[in-house]
Amino acid sequence: MLGLARPAGDGRRSTVSAITERVEIDAPVSRVWQLLRDEAQLGVDAGRARIIREERPQTLSLEVQMGFMFRVQHDYSLERGHDRETCYITDEIQPSGARWALSNLFLFGKGITAILAAANQGLQNLKEVAQSGDTPTDAMT
Repeated sequence: MLGLARPAGDGRRSTVSAITERVEIDAPVSRVWQLLRDEAQLGVDAGRARIIREERPQTLSLEVQMGFMFRVQHDYSLERGHDRETCYITDEIQPSGARWALSNLFLFGKGITAILAAANQGLQNLKEVAQSGDTPTDAMT
């Protein structure tokens, strides 16, 4: 299941949110958390993201500035698998901003599809790095 778009019910301004596929990663939750947190910090340091909430190692919420008047909030949830060497991660995404609203209108309410696909790909990339034992910079070379 790719994820279903649904109205946001928690008072945030966006009208649509979606949840990525649940990804199983054969790595300890502490490793996955550290990789995710390091990646988020790169966005913060670049001025493109801000951390909204952090509950180590279960929840990380951040807002990413995607461009002028277009933001996406990511709410990552991690849970430990039955053994200590497996974890599961999901990402609830919620786009917002005037540019998002306009593009979603022109796409007949399907604007979330590309954002959801990118979020799913990001989780697959995280899985690949976490399971390889490499650092993110090793994986890029």
